[in-house]
Order: sequence, then C-alpha cells, then structure tokens
Amino acid sequence: MKGDFENNFFNNREFGALVSKYEQMLKNRLNYYFDVEDFEQIVEYYMDMDQNGKALKAIEYAFQLHPDALPLRIKKAQIHLKEKKPERALNTLETIENIESMNSDIYLTKGHSLLLLGNVADSEEYYDKALTLAGDKEERLEMLQNISQTLQFSDLYKEAIKYLYEAYELDRENLMVLYDLAYCYDRSGDTEQSIAYYNHYIDIEPYSEHVWFALGNLYNKIGETDHAIESYEMAVAINPEYIDSIYELAVLLEDNYQYAKAIQYYHQYLSYEPESAETYLFIGNCYYYLNEYDKALEHYKKSLKIEENNPEVAYSIANLLCKKKKYWDALFHAKNATHLDENDPRYYVLYGKINARLKMHKEAARAFHQALELKPEVFYHWILLTDELIIERKYDRALQYLLDSMEFHGNNALILFRIAALYYKTHSLRNSLKFFKKAMLMDEKLYNEFFKICPEAKRSNEIRKVLNDQIL
Repeated sequence: MKGDFENNFFNNREFGALVSKYEQMLKNRLNYYFDVEDFEQIVEYYMDMDQNGKALKAIEYAFQLHPDALPLRIKKAQIHLKEKKPERALNTLETIENIESMNSDIYLTKGHSLLLLGNVADSEEYYDKALTLAGDKEERLEMLQNISQTLQFSDLYKEAIKYLYEAYELDRENLMVLYDLAYCYDRSGDTEQSIAYYNHYIDIEPYSEHVWFALGNLYNKIGETDHAIESYEMAVAINPEYIDSIYELAVLLEDNYQYAKAIQYYHQYLSYEPESAETYLFIGNCYYYLNEYDKALEHYKKSLKIEENNPEVAYSIANLLCKKKKYWDALFHAKNATHLDENDPRYYVLYGKINARLKMHKEAARAFHQALELKPEVFYHWILLTDELIIERKYDRALQYLLDSMEFHGNNALILFRIAALYYKTHSLRNSLKFFKKAMLMDEKLYNEFFKICPEAKRSNEIRKVLNDQIL
C-alpha cells in the first residue's frame, strides 16, 4: 500500500509538469504538440484529481491532433464511467471493440460499465476476457485487484472474493490482497475466514494497527473476548494515538467487568477527546460498579456539565443517589430523565421505585404503568404496577391488569399465583382455586407468592387441600 502511494505521488509530480505545460498553452492560446501518450498522462492526472471536466476537455483537444487514437477513446469511456455515466462509456467503446480486440482495457472498462448498470453476469464475462489478455503475472495480479475493487464498490463481496482468491494464488504475501480478502469475507458474513486472512496478514506485517483493530472487532463479534482484548491492546501498543481502538478496548473491558482497567483506557481516550460526555458517563458507571460512589458521581457531573440534557446521565445519577438512600435528590434526577426521554421504560421504573420508597404509591403506580405501556412484554413491569395497587388495596384494578397480562405472560406461574390471590381477595373462591391449581401444575415451588398477597388463605380448607394434593 505504501508503494502504491509513493508511485502515485511521483507519477503525479511527473504528470504535473506535463499538465502545467498543457495549461500554459491553453492560457496563452498557443499551439504545442503533445503525442498520444502525453495526452493519456494529462487525462490520467485530471482523473486522479477528480477533475473530470478538464479531463474531457483535454480529450477533445487531443482528438484534434490525433483523431484516430484508440487509447484516447478508451480514456474517454473511462471518464464517462468515473462520472457514473455507463451508457455513454459503452457507446464510446462500441466503435472500437472490434478494432482493438486484444486490448484488455476495453474489456475491463466495458465490464465496469455493465456492472454499474447492474448486469453482473455480463460484466464478469468481459472481466474474464480481459484476464485472458494479461501479459504476465504482475499484469494479471493488477487486473484481478482492479476487478475486485470495482465489485466491492458495488457491494458484491462474494463475487470479489473469486477474483481476490485467484490473486492470492498468484501472490500469497500480497498485503493488499490479504486485506481485501479478509474484508470481503467479513462483509459476506464468513467471520472465520476473515479472521484467518487477517492473521495471515499479521504474520507478514505484525505492525499494522488497522489490521489488529479489525481483528479485535471480529473476535469481539464472535465472543472471543480474550483475543479481542489482546488485538485491541496490540493496536494501541503500535499506535498509542489510535483512539478508535482505545475506545473499543475500554468498552470491552467494561462489558467484561474489568472496571479498573477500563477506567485507565477511558481516561486515555479523554486525553484525545476531552469533551466526550459519553466517556465520562462510562467512567462513572465503572466507578459505580466498583462501589466508589463519590468518584462515580464526580464523573456523572462532569458528563452532565458537557451535555446537560442527557437522560442517561440523569438516570445514572438518580440510580446512584437511590443506592445511597438519598431518595429526594434521586427523585429529581429520575423525573428529569423521564422528561428528557419519554420512551425508555427503565427511566419510569427507577422513578417509580423511588416514589415507592418515599411511600408515594399513586405516583409510583403511574410510573410503572407508563413502563408497562412502553414494554408490556416485560413481565416485571406488571409485577411492579400490581404491587403498588395491592398496597393501595385496589385489588380489582390489580386483578384486571394481571388478567390483561396473560396476553403476554399466560404461561408464567408467578402471574397465575397472583391472579389466584387477587381472586381470593375479591371473594371469588372458584376462580381462585382454578388459577391456583393451574399455577401449581406449572411451578409448585412458587406457591408462597399466593400467600404473600393473601396470608389469610392459609386458613382456607379448599386452598390447603389443593396445596397438599399437588405437593404430595
């Protein structure tokens, strides 16, 4: 890759002198002679600089001197292709394909044009024609890479792999080919092969932070945490300023409970991105899990200072203050979180729990109801809401909610025991026995959930009979 950059750099310098002469001629309205190869270089220079209009103008001028120059017609087609005008490119090539039947550039350009039009099968047919005209191994290798790059630009990674693998067979230590193979296998969903080719790359060039980073991402994706951490660490060791790898490493360490080490890398990341509110939040979370609440709160406040309307920070502060039993302070931040984001049920659950701790059960019930509306599939939301209603002795309402919950949790024994208990509370013994029996058949170990709500049922002969029959 470095070699390609250097070649382009020196070629552009050489072409630049030629282009300067050409532009000076236009500016002064003079007439200089340029041969076909000169014009090819001038056009190539403009194309490299994405100055397609100037490239076409140079082509038109060139035709005045060399009207029958086929290489210039190919260049014109390539300019049209670069401008995403494949039909024009094909029209330009149509008149010369039979004349220059041994010119691989014609078939490559035609293949690229057909690919841009979505005709993959025909494009591959022309690619194969071009490859048959390759003069030697190096030319064939370059052609295969050119084709694979074009296929990648069209998101045709599996098709690109076919040409890349042939290039790999020609040169098994070509780093660009190895990198592209690994990348294409990754995009095709074959993580194992992608890892294999990245590792082959590392065997040849062990100091590529980008490849180590890519490996870290792949290992992380398949859950090989130790290898992922090692890969990210290698990327950072090679380039201590590789902030993407620093960040991913910190997140991975946090996710795997290595909080102290994660904090170190988060701080390293902050040295490059000091205004990252998210990073201060993550550091705060790490300190929270380490039970260092003062440091956690300090970093949450730093995050809040940078981004004052972040609901996740408000939630984290509320959760921490709740942990420290500072419920009134926690209530303020929890309520703020629900205002900043009305669609996250976690915020309403925390707000509800804090209200419950403060004996404000009506407000707690409203909060849990909102969480329930957002995510009825979470059975815990039904439990929290009905707990508050039971405390308020609103047994009929609690029962109705639990009956509604059966649409989502009809096979949950805990829900059924609660329904049985609430039927008992509302003096419907027949229904109570029905749900109690059903719950016992599902999970008899949870029967105490029934008696938590109505301990008076322990004196019921009917309930005791069902209990004894099921357990014995």
